[in-house]
Amino acid sequence: MIIELPKPLIAAILDQHRVAEAPHDFYRYPARFSPAFAREAIKAFTNSGDLVFDPFCGGGTTLVEAISLGRRTVGMDINSLAIFLARTKTTPLSSRDIKALIAWADLLEDEIELNSESQFRFFGRSTDEYYVRNLPIEAKRSCFLLLERLSLLASLRQRAFARLILLATGQWALDCKQVTPSSRDICSEFCRRLRLSLSSYDSFLSDISESGSMMRSALSRTRRVINRSSEFADRDRRIPVEWLPAKLILTSPPYPGMHVVYHRWQILGRKETPAPFLFAGSKDGAGESHYLLGPRAEPGLVTYYTRLKRAFRALSSLVNDDSMVVQLVAFSDTSWQLPAYLQTLEDAGFVEAEIVGDSAELYEGRLWRHVPGRKWYASRKGDIGASKEVLLIHTPAKRQFSRQSRLDFAQRE
Repeated sequence: MIIELPKPLIAAILDQHRVAEAPHDFYRYPARFSPAFAREAIKAFTNSGDLVFDPFCGGGTTLVEAISLGRRTVGMDINSLAIFLARTKTTPLSSRDIKALIAWADLLEDEIELNSESQFRFFGRSTDEYYVRNLPIEAKRSCFLLLERLSLLASLRQRAFARLILLATGQWALDCKQVTPSSRDICSEFCRRLRLSLSSYDSFLSDISESGSMMRSALSRTRRVINRSSEFADRDRRIPVEWLPAKLILTSPPYPGMHVVYHRWQILGRKETPAPFLFAGSKDGAGESHYLLGPRAEPGLVTYYTRLKRAFRALSSLVNDDSMVVQLVAFSDTSWQLPAYLQTLEDAGFVEAEIVGDSAELYEGRLWRHVPGRKWYASRKGDIGASKEVLLIHTPAKRQFSRQSRLDFAQRE
């Protein structure tokens, strides 16, 4: 199949601007793709009411854009931190919620002003030492204070949003930093970010409502966010049968052979801390290979490709002949990993489409882009395989999600 890319989609793929729009900019999840790319892909390949599925949803970019365009959407990820981010960014806040959070921030600022730096203390909070490993004392003091004060918020969604901004503040203070701000500065920055984020999120929700996509109160009704490996997507009853088949699978899987830290912050000279899970109220405990689909140094990346095949084979039962798979993928060694990747998808039941369009970045039927601002080794080694992503488009190989397959799906685990 030959697919001609619309010019707005090509421009969005090649765009080098930093993400600076709510709620995408609340937290910098590693290896995310741009909202503009997700938006234009959804516009190009789906219609209102269609299901957009992201089996490696990360921070929820696909979900946010699908909802804002009036689509149904399902996000799945093995990482509970990613699920927290995606779910919170697609949970609406009422005007009452926003007022309550602003009032709560006012109380926090009053408390911060009353305390000197030496008076910031631990509030008797019991927590697993695992989650505060390598965390500087200034961060422990400020974050425990803020976590303690969550109990003053009335609803789960208010507390979840506050945790989201605490994550963003912690990332600002700690991730890839050599020096930690004071406890007072961390708390003050949190209050500042909370107010700004509430304002921008309120505008985002109002824009969706005014565009006619849906009422802001209904934002979460057209999405499902599922903490599970996509290897078992075909068994999950939380995906409404009436939403299927998925019209578009839009995703960016873990990159083969790449070092991407999805589950830690790197602080104080490449030390790692699982503190993000503490701030999000989520559970961790798995190693890097759990989130990367396999050990990145394994010869032939056998585990990675085996699990990837299982994931796409499961997804193949949730699509039909009109569906499409659109991915952005990078490789540590394109020469052999890209052919292996394409063979894996073929074995799982998907056929690569040839891409055509008006772009100098098109090469042998694929569109390539340079990745701006990447944190891991690609940004320091220059123009190597890991510094580029490729757009891959696949279609199902004679796959039809029929009435009988819907009945079969409904009876699964």
